[in-house]
Amino acid sequence: MGHAMPSPVATVTGTPTVHPEARALSSVLCRHRVLRDLLAASIVLVEDWDSLSNQDRQEIEECTSTSALAEALVRHSLLTKYQADRVEAGKTFGLVLNNYRVLERLGAGAMGVVFKAENVRLRRPVALKVLALGHEGDPRLLLRFFAEIRAIAQMQHPNIAAAMDAGETQVNGPDHPALHYLVMEYVPGQDLEEYVQEHGPLPTPKACDVIHQVASALSEAHRHGLIHRDIKPSNIRLTPEGQAKLLDFGLARRFGHRLTDPGTLLGTIEYIAPEQARDAHEVDIRADLYSLGGTLFWCLTGQSPFPNQGSLAHDFVRRLNQPPPSARAFRPDVPAGLDAIVARLLAVEPDDRFQGPQDVMRALLPFLKPDLHEHLLSHSHANGDQPGVAAAANAPTAASRLRHVLVVDDEAAVRKFCRHALGADDLQLDEAANGAQALEALAAKPFDLVLLDVDLPGLSGADVLARVRAAPPGPHLKVIMFSGRASADAMAQLMMAGADDYLTKPFSIPQLRARIRAALVLKEAQDRSATLNCHLLAVNSELERNLNARDSDLVHARNALVLALAKLVEHRDTETGVHLMRIQSYCRCLAQEAARSPAFGEEINAHFIDMLECCAPLHDIGKVGLPDHILLKPGKLTPDERVLMQMHTVIGADTLQEVAKKHGFALAFLEMAADIARHHHERHDGRGYPDGLSGSDIPLAARLVAIGDVYDALRSRRVYKPALSHTTALRLIVDSSPGQFDPALVQIFLHCAPRFEQIFHDLAD
Repeated sequence: MGHAMPSPVATVTGTPTVHPEARALSSVLCRHRVLRDLLAASIVLVEDWDSLSNQDRQEIEECTSTSALAEALVRHSLLTKYQADRVEAGKTFGLVLNNYRVLERLGAGAMGVVFKAENVRLRRPVALKVLALGHEGDPRLLLRFFAEIRAIAQMQHPNIAAAMDAGETQVNGPDHPALHYLVMEYVPGQDLEEYVQEHGPLPTPKACDVIHQVASALSEAHRHGLIHRDIKPSNIRLTPEGQAKLLDFGLARRFGHRLTDPGTLLGTIEYIAPEQARDAHEVDIRADLYSLGGTLFWCLTGQSPFPNQGSLAHDFVRRLNQPPPSARAFRPDVPAGLDAIVARLLAVEPDDRFQGPQDVMRALLPFLKPDLHEHLLSHSHANGDQPGVAAAANAPTAASRLRHVLVVDDEAAVRKFCRHALGADDLQLDEAANGAQALEALAAKPFDLVLLDVDLPGLSGADVLARVRAAPPGPHLKVIMFSGRASADAMAQLMMAGADDYLTKPFSIPQLRARIRAALVLKEAQDRSATLNCHLLAVNSELERNLNARDSDLVHARNALVLALAKLVEHRDTETGVHLMRIQSYCRCLAQEAARSPAFGEEINAHFIDMLECCAPLHDIGKVGLPDHILLKPGKLTPDERVLMQMHTVIGADTLQEVAKKHGFALAFLEMAADIARHHHERHDGRGYPDGLSGSDIPLAARLVAIGDVYDALRSRRVYKPALSHTTALRLIVDSSPGQFDPALVQIFLHCAPRFEQIFHDLAD
């Protein structure tokens, strides 16, 4: 049989606050007294009640017992199971705290209880931390609770659960203590302790990613002068998307502020640092890093680093006298380098640990995913350092026209050797026996490349080089120095003076041909870039005279065709149409910012930006020509497969150049598209592909697209890697990719990075 239920209005608060919605109850035909009380107190919301059919409302009102009523309200989703149990037990106190309606109990700590709740006006889920009533009379704990509220409120970080509101409500009238609560962001998912218990130890990349995110959160806390003092798996929430959120700053302490009596033990014994066990007040950020190391150990092994053996004193002595445990002892596949990071984090002495969260983040970067550098350099499984790629890619380009080479050496045998070595190539060789003859030859006809001996009679090779660079006889002339006596340092000085490369005598035929081929490929790229700039100016001038380019039907048709072509790749690859739109937005954002910089202001104008935005989706158009077993392979590619994968840059560029030959009216656009397709995997240090270009020799459009393309790849989930946070992607690009990108553009990217993050969220897959 049912039992009578005390009025929930009388037990929720002493003098209930009736929400405005509840005043509309006069229009609700509700005959059940208990139900009326639940509606009046907003334990059951009027809008949910009104949404029921007449038949369902009648069924609920006819319930003859409190238990039957609670069951019916759960069945119709008007109450949760937790709320119903409280209603049935007659313990509805605390189910509504001002504008917040408690839904579920999530957990409890030393200072209070955490509930899942919702704002009754916004219907948005929140986490509600309520200070336990037993602590209300302890001013020190109340002060600590207020300190937590203020600590969280000042931090805005993607890996820290944000504070949204705080308040208090009277329990049984003004003469009784108030019930204090903190409203925080609700984080779906599981805490790290539950997740590992359910799923087992994390894969190494995922474990490092989680700890990297928490270290980033600690960096933000440290920036605000806070030490958490209770880092442990149960205080880290893991969302279904893999985002880690640091919770519970209830034990946080601000530098120089004391809320803890000397000798007081605060924290969880399995994870606290030895110095924190001695005196929780005398700790710094390194104590949090110790606990972070223990949490990483848990992620990798599923065990706490120092299991509680029943005696606090014994556990503490053991902590001080035994070396840190090895994760590899429990899990042999943990890399030795990562095991060393765990050991350093768990060092007994703070000076032996990492000294700040940023140091930990940098140390973890190589372990965030397998083959980090391969992924960073190219999310298409490619590796820019594979031998033989440049030769395979460059063969069609180098043979495109006859090249003129001048060999300058006072030894006839050397000149003859060069003629023999290069005679089979599409090169026309001229000779000069000294510096004066060389300058005369350069003044008489255009050359593409000069092979220049250092030790010439009379006018030395260095003098010739200086005159050539002071008054260039032609655009982008390449000079390769060679010598049998000059030291490597001396040759390096010549490169700083303007030489493009050098050879040491004696050199082999393959060495000579490889160096010349690389230099000529570089010159061709520079020539093409200069031609593109000329065409851009000419076409833009023509457009300005004849039509408004942005509004013309021709340009709209061109832009639509570009997206249609790019979608051919989308249908064969894992990338999405939204990815292409993001790439366009990234490139426009970065180019607009770069246009304000003196370094790029003369190269970038409005027409350049419009054309870049349109061309960017064609960066991977060459993938259409790759076989399925390469393009769609989920695992790691073999070296031979990488070579084929890298050929998508050449395939795309060659295809676009063929179109350009037949459609001269779109030459500027197609040349830019070809430059992007061919060179968006080049590296600033020259170790990219297909041509090994470096520095400003890489077309500017390709340098811009490269940053946007890698950023989006890092942020996006793929079958072979997890999605990374904005902070991690930013760090990988800015701090962990030396030589990858144009440093000047990286600084510009850093300035507009928040807009990149906004683009990623606005155009989510």
